[in-house]
Amino acid sequence: MLKNTLAIAALLTGFSLIAHAQDTPHRFEAGLELVNYSPFAKQQYSYATSQLNDKAQWASGAVFRYNLGRFGLRSGISYNSGSSITQNPSSCADCPVGGANGRDLRVRLGGQYAAIAKAPWLYVFSEFYYRSFLSKGNFTGGLCGCLDTEVTVKSNGIGNSTGLGAKMRVWKHFYLNPEVYYDVLRVPNTVTSNDRNSGTTQQYDTRTKVQAPAVRVNAIIAF
Repeated sequence: MLKNTLAIAALLTGFSLIAHAQDTPHRFEAGLELVNYSPFAKQQYSYATSQLNDKAQWASGAVFRYNLGRFGLRSGISYNSGSSITQNPSSCADCPVGGANGRDLRVRLGGQYAAIAKAPWLYVFSEFYYRSFLSKGNFTGGLCGCLDTEVTVKSNGIGNSTGLGAKMRVWKHFYLNPEVYYDVLRVPNTVTSNDRNSGTTQQYDTRTKVQAPAVRVNAIIAF
């Protein structure tokens, strides 16, 4: 995993040098998060149907930055929603089947620094984000055919993303902005299972742990 992260970082730096990225940083930057790709992200909750995050998320957020010379303040927001279906595997006749819908909201705030004075378009960054996750699913089936359960997963907590980014000028004030980073997230989850047949409710706590590299590409307007 570390080798993959270093390889992506090297490619990012090489592409930026070839692209002749911006010479003079602008004060303000705003744009769209075109894609965020987490190839090593692990899915969780096989019963309550997971984080509902695809490994690739498209046009899911916005980014804002204020540059102070080689230093910069950065913020962003992203929202993803999705659904998943749990089918009864042939090896588990008593397993429930059903589906769930979920959403993942993240608000980010951090800073960045252009460590090389002659290359202000290449920078390191670190940002903290608040994550709010909710998933609701309905499951039926089992050997008796009498299961009818609603499962809700709620999770709120703080994560961190630290990495390397570059700004590659495409046309005048328009830039493509690839970033490679390492995502760290450890948050508690509350899982509530409601049996509609018996009217009973069970609740228990788990934890989500994410430690994985990821890549995103932003489309930026500088002014």
